[in-house]
Amino acid sequence: MAGRQLTGWDAATWRAAAADPSMRSTVVALVVLDQAPSWKRLRKRVDRLTRLVPVLRQRPVRGTFGIVAPRLAVDPDFDLDLHLRRYRLPGKGSWAGLLAEARRLSLSDFDHDRPLWEIVVVEGLPGKRAAVMVKLHHAIADGQATVMIGLSLFELAAESNPDEPEAPPPPEAEEFSATDVSLADIGDNLRRGAAAAERAAGALGAFARGTLSDPVGTWTGAWNTAGSLSRFTAMPDGPLSPLMTQRSTTYHFAAFDLPFDQLKQSAKSRNRSVNDAFMAAVGAGLDRYHARHEQVADDLRFNVPISLRGDPGDRSGQAANAVTIARFALPVAGLSVGERMDDAAAAVTHWRDEPALRLADPLAEVSWLVPVPVLAQAARASDVTTSNVPGPPIPLYLAGARVVGMYPLVATIGAAVSVTMVTYDGYAFIGISADDRAVPDLTELVQDLRAGFAEVSAGPVGAADPFAKAGAKDATPMARAVRVAGD
Repeated sequence: MAGRQLTGWDAATWRAAAADPSMRSTVVALVVLDQAPSWKRLRKRVDRLTRLVPVLRQRPVRGTFGIVAPRLAVDPDFDLDLHLRRYRLPGKGSWAGLLAEARRLSLSDFDHDRPLWEIVVVEGLPGKRAAVMVKLHHAIADGQATVMIGLSLFELAAESNPDEPEAPPPPEAEEFSATDVSLADIGDNLRRGAAAAERAAGALGAFARGTLSDPVGTWTGAWNTAGSLSRFTAMPDGPLSPLMTQRSTTYHFAAFDLPFDQLKQSAKSRNRSVNDAFMAAVGAGLDRYHARHEQVADDLRFNVPISLRGDPGDRSGQAANAVTIARFALPVAGLSVGERMDDAAAAVTHWRDEPALRLADPLAEVSWLVPVPVLAQAARASDVTTSNVPGPPIPLYLAGARVVGMYPLVATIGAAVSVTMVTYDGYAFIGISADDRAVPDLTELVQDLRAGFAEVSAGPVGAADPFAKAGAKDATPMARAVRVAGD
């Protein structure tokens, strides 16, 4: 068998990213360590990771005509040193310099003839710290899958664990031609078509029986599903923001952190979820940013990934996408913290209950009939993407170094701004990407987002430069690392 074909959301992500630079869906996890990791141990752990997560040894392969999604198959020429490298920042290094490196890594496209990932170790940071940047293509992993992959890479102590299970042998590569790939594609497409026809026939049969036994309930359900599909696939005219209207193919990164318990307690005191508090903080920050420019955005269009992991039909395993995107307008202007959380909770709950939500993969298959420029235009109508990814609550280590920061840096994928939160070891790490034309003053946006999180969490928020020298009372992981190193 010539590998496995990308399907559904994975295939749609690949197609859009390959056809339009503004739709490239790169995920970069910026992991800050208290010291440089042991290179020998790190190479061993990354090699082990590629054996535990087979997709990290699989490359895209295409058939004779190249008109369908690629297949992923084991790279017969897999070379770890083509995916893992290290270098040192010049001079004393800085947070701005590290983010610039992460930006360059994110904006550089993948080699489509090799596995779709890179890991870069950056040394020469203040306080003798180091960083590891893990870059993945969104077609092989969503945010939660990225965390799951990371858990197979990181360790629970600075010392090697002698009880850790041995990694399996590397997967064997198969030799096949472009014709073999094309025949495999044809076979897969015929099987998927037959399965779709079988499901459609079953649904029509159930509809016919329901029409006889319960006509009102059956037709009401069909009408609701049709309406849900219409809402789910509606193409917006443009962004709702009167300010963040332009789009480009480039973006810049920023990040900060805050104690997670602050955000959690704020949500709990209002009987809301952490995600409601997170979205409320983003909305408050964007409201402030528009006010700074003497503009009012009554509503902004939010993209919110909704995980389908654990749902019937979840096929994600350890690495892949098990997510769909809810897109809705959310009020942001002049609201209280409670009102912001209530609106976020109502909107997300409404979309979770939409019948079309569980049809994300079939709809993604149908998206192959829609020209990519049309899809890109719809993506650019979004004002902000927010994503909340739970991470490990305990400290982690990598090749002898302790993880003191874990910042998610995700491409904007058409939106003006993307804000992602990963929780780790009692802290919430916030990663921001902002389109260069939509947000020409990123420093001001970050100030307003930090103020938004401070307003919602009712507590202190970390600096926009986590490497800045911290006061003795600052208990963030980055500040602890500064004090330990005597920076």
